[in-house]
Amino acid sequence: MTNTGEQLILITDIAVEKFQELLFDADKRDSYLKIAIALEGTQMHYAIDIKDEVEEGDKVYNFGELKVLVNEEDELLLKGLEIDYVQDEFGSEFTLHNPNMIEIYDDEEGGCCGSGCCC
Repeated sequence: MTNTGEQLILITDIAVEKFQELLFDADKRDSYLKIAIALEGTQMHYAIDIKDEVEEGDKVYNFGELKVLVNEEDELLLKGLEIDYVQDEFGSEFTLHNPNMIEIYDDEEGGCCGSGCCC
């Protein structure tokens, strides 16, 4: 486990607050939020889960009282990820955007929109 001050990802204050509410409501206020890459066939997705302990290879990033885990294997693909929480008249949701995803996966046969998958 590494506790680092350098942030790999950006989580807005409102998103931190909403994640903390979710942990509190689940009676997991001392747990970690784990952000990872999940591969399904040829598509890549972000996975967010609640973990009670740090696993081998995980680094801990602190956002106030929110503790976020990222495994070293996922760091390159998560670098620059921006997580926000938005509300409008239709509802609310967490949004994830990674502007670096285009640079990592842009190729001649397809392109990337930065949302986490490439066509």
